Amino acid sequence: MTAETGTLPAGAPPAVETDPEHRRRRRKIVLLALLLGSLVILLGIAIWYLLFRQPIPLPIIEAPSVPTYSTSIYGANDPSGVAVTPSGDRIYVTETAGDKVVRMFDGGGNELGVLQPPVETGTEHVPVYVAVQPTTGDVFVSDRPMGAVYVYSRDGAFLREFRPAIAIEGWQPLGLTFDAAGNLFVTDLAGSQRILEFDTAEKLVQTFGEDEGLLFPNGVAVDGNGRVYVTDSNNGRLLVFAADGSLLSKIGRGAGVANLGLPRGVAIDDQGRVFVVDSSGQGVLVYAALASGDEQPAHRGFFGGHGIANGQFAFPMGVAVDTHGRVYVADTANDRIQVWSY
Repeated sequence: MTAETGTLPAGAPPAVETDPEHRRRRRKIVLLALLLGSLVILLGIAIWYLLFRQPIPLPIIEAPSVPTYSTSIYGANDPSGVAVTPSGDRIYVTETAGDKVVRMFDGGGNELGVLQPPVETGTEHVPVYVAVQPTTGDVFVSDRPMGAVYVYSRDGAFLREFRPAIAIEGWQPLGLTFDAAGNLFVTDLAGSQRILEFDTAEKLVQTFGEDEGLLFPNGVAVDGNGRVYVTDSNNGRLLVFAADGSLLSKIGRGAGVANLGLPRGVAIDDQGRVFVVDSSGQGVLVYAALASGDEQPAHRGFFGGHGIANGQFAFPMGVAVDTHGRVYVADTANDRIQVWSY
């Protein structure tokens, strides 16, 4: 560079910036500009997504309509009735052959003992159905030949014979169940055949079903809305009554997938599913709980089939459920209780 012109001589290389601090500042400015631009772009994308996005459809996974076979419990002869505590840690099974007692098992299927009435009640006992009182844990057993209901403790000790506060002459109790409050419902085969409801003081509250032409009513269950489901066995029907005893709905005998042949036990789980054992159909039909406006419970499926293999039945009778999605079925002619699970 000449003093006179302040310019570089011809052919001289250009001057190089030698201030490192200045170069760092320029790099920071460029990086900040790039970051700011990226943030603006991302913000724009986010705003567009929130304003104009279309929801991504997620696959709907429906709960299975019927349970799957889990295991079997052996040790009872011709089991008829089955009841279980809510947790499934006690399983009570009535046997109608052999010793004709109620056998008690733990949740793993190990026998814990037997429930027997006192000797002074005679020897002609045949326990048929069994139910667990929800507030006390007491076990109620119907004994058809004796025309009696016997009461035991949770661990199998005999407590007493159930005697209604108002005597019911010649009653023939068969099916048993409780509602959540501990009121007892009994199917009675005597006379016109009917359903009896007792309060927790064992006082007869009401009778109903006399006008429906019941013929050997077997199982009985109560749903969370107080509706009473009764299997009218020899008529091949499932009847649903309101809490006041008026008839709401019925499913009859027929060849359709939802129809019944010889219905026996009935149970309702905490999801509202209704399980009806069809002894002649060799399995269990599953229905949805009766919804408002429905003419009859919607059919959800069937499980079982005739045979001796796991998951097959031979003239099943009773059914019970626990709060863990397990369904217990008395597989009578196969001498076992089958456990199915959701």
